[in-house]
Amino acid sequence: MKIYVVCDLEGVAGIIDHQQQCQWDVAKGWYAPYLAQARRLATLELNALVEGALIGGATEVVAWDGHGNFPGGLDVELLHPECKLVMGAGDGGPAGLDASFAGLFQLGLHARAGAPRAVMAHSFHGSLVGYWVNEMCVGEIWMNCYTAGLSNVPFVFLCGDRAAAEEAQAIIPDVEVAVVKEGLAEQAGGLSVLPALSLSPQKSQATIRTAASRAMTKIGSIMPYRLEPPFRLRAQFNTEEFAEQRAKQPNVRRLDAVTIEMEKADHPWLLL
Repeated sequence: MKIYVVCDLEGVAGIIDHQQQCQWDVAKGWYAPYLAQARRLATLELNALVEGALIGGATEVVAWDGHGNFPGGLDVELLHPECKLVMGAGDGGPAGLDASFAGLFQLGLHARAGAPRAVMAHSFHGSLVGYWVNEMCVGEIWMNCYTAGLSNVPFVFLCGDRAAAEEAQAIIPDVEVAVVKEGLAEQAGGLSVLPALSLSPQKSQATIRTAASRAMTKIGSIMPYRLEPPFRLRAQFNTEEFAEQRAKQPNVRRLDAVTIEMEKADHPWLLL
């Protein structure tokens, strides 16, 4: 059985500060001082997932680094020898995900923008306050699940903070989750640094390994997620500028200075 893994960085144990651990600017030669450590932690979590999936019966594991262009959120030198890595695809979607895969795993994911008690919760990019599909507020977890469903691939595993796990279970109640940290602040903080409680890297990897193996048993019982068009989309931004830019598209109307809506959309990402 082939497994596809969507990887991100903000949901990895020990990662709490977006500016210090998750950002870079190749053109300026600037890298967050703890980026190398964060990428190493993320890769070790991926390796634990691979081990668990192989124990559970996977025959091939393919991972996509969803944390932006090079250098991204993974360290290829530390990658498990049985894991293949999608490279050069940026953060535009899970490249190569098709019907040949038996299951979708999501690793290091964060909750959607506005989620309380979350660690670095955001949706797609920092300018979005909220994004709705058919009145359901969604983020990257939902979009990955939806994209996999287009290829008839079920979403069976998620690892991240507790808010991300609860978000995944609201979409697929039987999805296997591995919680490696949780936010301690009641308010939604976006990418700002807020108190959180994290497992150690060793404990998080053990938790992921066990949960990934267990997730393999759910392939065949969890059905692919499907939501058919047309979609009603709504996006709220943090400034008028972003709303004004996207309001120039056909069939888009302004609800207020920072909120736009589209009726009868063919795809759920047209307002991103």
